[in-house]
Amino acid sequence: MALVMFDYDGVIVDSLEVFTSRFTQACRENGFMEVNAPKDVIGLFEGNVYETMMCRGVDESTIDNILKRYEVLQGEQLADLELFKGIGEALQRISEKHHIYVITSNLSSATIQILNQNGIECFKDVVGAEKEKSKIKKIQNTMSLYPGTTAYYIGDTKGDMIEGKDAGTQTIGVTWGWHSSQKLQEGSPDFLFDTPEKLADFLDKVG
Repeated sequence: MALVMFDYDGVIVDSLEVFTSRFTQACRENGFMEVNAPKDVIGLFEGNVYETMMCRGVDESTIDNILKRYEVLQGEQLADLELFKGIGEALQRISEKHHIYVITSNLSSATIQILNQNGIECFKDVVGAEKEKSKIKKIQNTMSLYPGTTAYYIGDTKGDMIEGKDAGTQTIGVTWGWHSSQKLQEGSPDFLFDTPEKLADFLDKVG
């Protein structure tokens, strides 16, 4: 039995359009004017999104305000979000053999709402940005619950791959999300899959 940690946006839910439009609005309302198009938002995820923003001069209190405003804006469109085809079945298969968690830069409440709307209740916990902004810390805190257990982090961005490696996991990139396969490769994933079914097949075989 392994510990399998999933990113949410771009891995489980097809949220790129909603996230980029609403997050851009929240940033601009709070004075962070460097995001004007979807590519600007996606570019923040080549590392930790919040660390990238701080490097560009956004202080932590402003980031917290952006998150609060984004929570409201995102909430207006939660009903529009859909899961990627096949991911629900894959998650159920994986949860039957492994401990599974969501580690996300999004907010826990919205993530849980979408999972519940789609009948997905197989995660042991959802750890969002309001609990800790560093994915590395969130991953390591979760790993500490299962000492000696093989750990995987599954993400769809270069930043996910970097943070998963820095946290000490094996990293799995999925190509149906926000970053292209080529961009994911820049983060040197240990494994790369192009369908949820292939991901589940792989995890069926690991101990």
